[in-house]
Amino acid sequence: MTTAGGWTLRDATAAEVGAWDDLVRQNPDGGQWVQSTAYADLKRTERLHPRYLVLEGSPTVHALALEHRSLAGRFWYFPTGPGIPFERFGDFAAAIRAARGGAAKGVYAVKVEPFEVDTPERRAVLRDAGFRAANPIQQNTYTVLVDLTRDVDEIFAGFKKSLRNHIRYAEKHGYRVEKVEPGEATYRTMYELMQTVSGGKGVEGMKPYEYYRTLWSSAVAQGSGHFWFGYDGAHDGPQASAFMIRFGRYALAKDGGSVPDRAIRGGAHLIRWQAMQWFKEDGAEVYDAYATPPSWQADDRSHRLHGPGVFKQVFGPIVDHLPSHDLVLDARRYRLFMRLLLPIERRVRRRPWGIW
Repeated sequence: MTTAGGWTLRDATAAEVGAWDDLVRQNPDGGQWVQSTAYADLKRTERLHPRYLVLEGSPTVHALALEHRSLAGRFWYFPTGPGIPFERFGDFAAAIRAARGGAAKGVYAVKVEPFEVDTPERRAVLRDAGFRAANPIQQNTYTVLVDLTRDVDEIFAGFKKSLRNHIRYAEKHGYRVEKVEPGEATYRTMYELMQTVSGGKGVEGMKPYEYYRTLWSSAVAQGSGHFWFGYDGAHDGPQASAFMIRFGRYALAKDGGSVPDRAIRGGAHLIRWQAMQWFKEDGAEVYDAYATPPSWQADDRSHRLHGPGVFKQVFGPIVDHLPSHDLVLDARRYRLFMRLLLPIERRVRRRPWGIW
């Protein structure tokens, strides 16, 4: 092991992997679900290899890297990570380079994804540390965030007037929200409701049922996954649904669906408002509405997330976070991957938006 910039990069011990989720929650960023064991298990199904890594020093940081293997070598991606203090990315780059004979052997590039508001000053910090801007990966790079540390009345008052009216209307007319138990029946109903949006086309980029079942069941087993169903009395089952993740400081509104011919307007918004209150009582500090267009495309009807963006902006303004950034360790291998191997990967995996 070689120390650089105050950190030593090494693989986690078996004991550390066993306590991984608790250790991630102690990171300087408060912990991200996509740095957890549940996300690692999910991504194994997409032929990405989890690497549980430790930046040992002050502070010690536990970071999950998803390792992509190809003819070019090993490419590490730290989803919404690595969870270090933002001003320490220069030290992080130095630690990676110093570990190329050890934990980072064979790694030709590293992709990071700091969950920080996008500003020219922050981009300059990353550029000065040797990183180059790349495409956004996680869908909540652009999202709406709600501060849950405030009083409930203050949170509600911060919503747009139209949202407050919709929530009151749904409550007045008997829209019923239930936090439901997980299990196969819940998963099936959730998936069916996700397929009813966008005129029956389903959620943009929707994946097969088994992918979601793995995601949901892994999060439930971890203790972070929660389901809500909403009933308007006009359908045999729920009219709307939401799956949300509580991890670290955040409550993430991951998946949702609804039957478009609703009998009571505002039900889907009421689900989220009741979930926010539940998460607040559970200790969450931030509600992440998850997946909107970037703020500068909020009114672009051709954007694939325009509809969800309109739905979510009544809770607050869109927050633009930094896109992913790549640290290139071997320029020749990086060019080989980007120009030749990545297009093949996209065709084979049928994932035009990327491989991660």
